[in-house]
Amino acid sequence: MILYAGDPTALTWWAFAAPFALWIIGPTITPWVIAWRRRQFVITAIMLVFISASSLISGLVYYDAFFRSTSSTSALVMIFIPLYQWIALAVVSVIAFASAAWIERR
Repeated sequence: MILYAGDPTALTWWAFAAPFALWIIGPTITPWVIAWRRRQFVITAIMLVFISASSLISGLVYYDAFFRSTSSTSALVMIFIPLYQWIALAVVSVIAFASAAWIERR
């Protein structure tokens, strides 16, 4: 979608497209990085469940917005779905780290 919406041969296009691409891809890559750096079973398991659920739900919403919807504002999901994923990742990360700390104390 990003490549379709612009001119990838222009250098200025990359300056605007790269942050947007990171905004969209970030909620999927960040849990993997968290799990890889912490390497605790609880955190890894919670992040795996988060990535799976988040990818499934966002994939269904993207499909609905781009292939089934006739609304002119359906492209706004490219802004709001990553926002909701980032918020959910923050909540899930707090839960994961609190669970790992609680298990470590016990």
